[in-house]
Amino acid sequence: MDCLDTIRSLKINLKRNIGTVLIIVEGAADEFELLKQIFRKILHYNYVEKSRNQQNFKNYDEFVMKGNENSRVIVINSKNSNLSSIKKDKDYLNEIYIKLYTEYGIDIKNINVYFIWDRDDKSNPKGVVKELIEKLGNSIENKNGDMNGLLLLSYPCLESYIITSYDKKTTLLKNDNLKKYIKEHDYKISKINRYMLLNAVAMMHKIFLELGVDKYSLDDFSKTSLKLFEEQEKILENRKYYYLLSLISLILLDLNIITPRDF
Repeated sequence: MDCLDTIRSLKINLKRNIGTVLIIVEGAADEFELLKQIFRKILHYNYVEKSRNQQNFKNYDEFVMKGNENSRVIVINSKNSNLSSIKKDKDYLNEIYIKLYTEYGIDIKNINVYFIWDRDDKSNPKGVVKELIEKLGNSIENKNGDMNGLLLLSYPCLESYIITSYDKKTTLLKNDNLKKYIKEHDYKISKINRYMLLNAVAMMHKIFLELGVDKYSLDDFSKTSLKLFEEQEKILENRKYYYLLSLISLILLDLNIITPRDF
């Protein structure tokens, strides 16, 4: 897929049938709010969530658009916020997967799976990050056959997505100022609309280009993700903070909810 740098080159397919999609996040509150806004309020899919503090899944189906009845997005927590929990806490994930099968008849091997994580250089060692980037490069099937899922490593995912959905220029901000920047500009998750989803994709592609990525494939995103990671580490070393980059938009591209206009 070619990198795009203008929102005029993109379109949203509002009635795209996506089947069942599983998204695993590290955060316990804000990520849920954002994903609920995108998939429930804007795109009108069935939406199901379960945080690590909840015993049962919670279903939201009152905003489902006609034609989207068979599409469902499920969002769950990881056991903890460390990236290594993806491979270390397999018992926890397997328990969730069993619940999905018994309650919804979902076979985890046959659906798109996404892991949304922040690149935290203090708690996630480089070796662990590289290993999981290489293992989790496709949302359906990975080469190692161990587990399916695409790792979306962001810098950071939530604040970067909110800012790049609103802003129309590349933004360099220190990580400790992101929440302050969002508050001062009155950027609210509840105000994000479908046109801002397009802007977030365009902004993501602009950052890709600045980091030396002009083309990438979601059939195997590992090489691109590793390239982004290495370039961001160089920036961190020189500037002491990362380029704002959220990879949440890749979910919409991978599911063909957002496509090039000539698709």
